[in-house]
Amino acid sequence: MTEPTGCAAELAVERYLDEIAARLPGSPRSHHHIVAELRSGVLDAADSHERGGLPPARAVRAAIAEFGEPALVADAFLAEIAASQARRVAVILLVTGPLVGLLWIGTAAASHVVVHLASLWHLTGMHGVFAWGIELVAVAATVTAWAAALGIASTGRLTRLLPVRPRRAPTIVAVAGIGAVSADALGLAMLAADLAIAPGQVAVTPAAIAAVASLGRILLARRSASRCLALRARLA
Repeated sequence: MTEPTGCAAELAVERYLDEIAARLPGSPRSHHHIVAELRSGVLDAADSHERGGLPPARAVRAAIAEFGEPALVADAFLAEIAASQARRVAVILLVTGPLVGLLWIGTAAASHVVVHLASLWHLTGMHGVFAWGIELVAVAATVTAWAAALGIASTGRLTRLLPVRPRRAPTIVAVAGIGAVSADALGLAMLAADLAIAPGQVAVTPAAIAAVASLGRILLARRSASRCLALRARLA
């Protein structure tokens, strides 16, 4: 049987890389650099074997055998991918938190919320409910901010000083995501209660903008937390 040509050998490399890429979490774009690094390594190894006297097809097979099964190679990159994704999510949560918070503050200012709430508390006796709601939002926002900041720190230079624990970063950032979902959900719940009690007192446009921003952040944080927890499970 005739040995496959060099072109066929390159196709074998691409099929091998495709199998690895299919096992990597996230979008193909997010791990493009990993596939490029592997391609370079496999081709270099194949060239080395070919210079040693092997034909192209056998040289590629030898190089692939050195790198190992696609599943094992993909698993070797999980910790790197988890840290990269956790850091990206943490940055997004840390940046969007104050922005969404400012939108809610703007809504409160436009609605003259201090006078408005004082009136509501006097008329409905819901002082305790709204006070608890505000405190819970503050707690959830604080947890989110601290967890996101710690997630960024744990994927940066701090990793040189800490024990190697691949599950640390996705776990911390998942907590940040859950905190963000809680903070925004509580804000939306308080807005809904306010609209139900005295709809005419709320500034509609700022409230709508803040609500849309919070909904978007909830979807983003929920999806990101789920992905971090899924990566954490794969690293077990």
